Amino acid sequence: MYSDIVKDHFSQPRNIGELAAPDAIGLAQNKADGDQVQLHIQIEDGIITDVKMKVMGCVAAIAATSLYTEMIKDKTIQDALEVSKETLTGALGGLPDQKIKCSLTCIDAFHSAIKKYHDQNT
Repeated sequence: MYSDIVKDHFSQPRNIGELAAPDAIGLAQNKADGDQVQLHIQIEDGIITDVKMKVMGCVAAIAATSLYTEMIKDKTIQDALEVSKETLTGALGGLPDQKIKCSLTCIDAFHSAIKKYHDQNT
């Protein structure tokens, strides 16, 4: 049912926790099943230098958020914003159709964090 990549990121999620002084925090919830993702983002000179996650959700939500944090870390904000749902689900090795929405909550949380970051810094 789940790829080895999903199983690995679920059983050993990366970047768990909170940053002491994040530049932005994004929160998103999947209203269909209640999954919640919170991302803490550290940005220096337009580059995401650190990201931490807190997830309350299913296997797909946890694994996707873990992989997503690895995909956006050390990228420019613009490059991170370009990580699409197709890119993420492809990197996960695919997901069952009913779990794809769960995997996208992390992208919504990131967009929320970046909006807050821009609102605070413009």
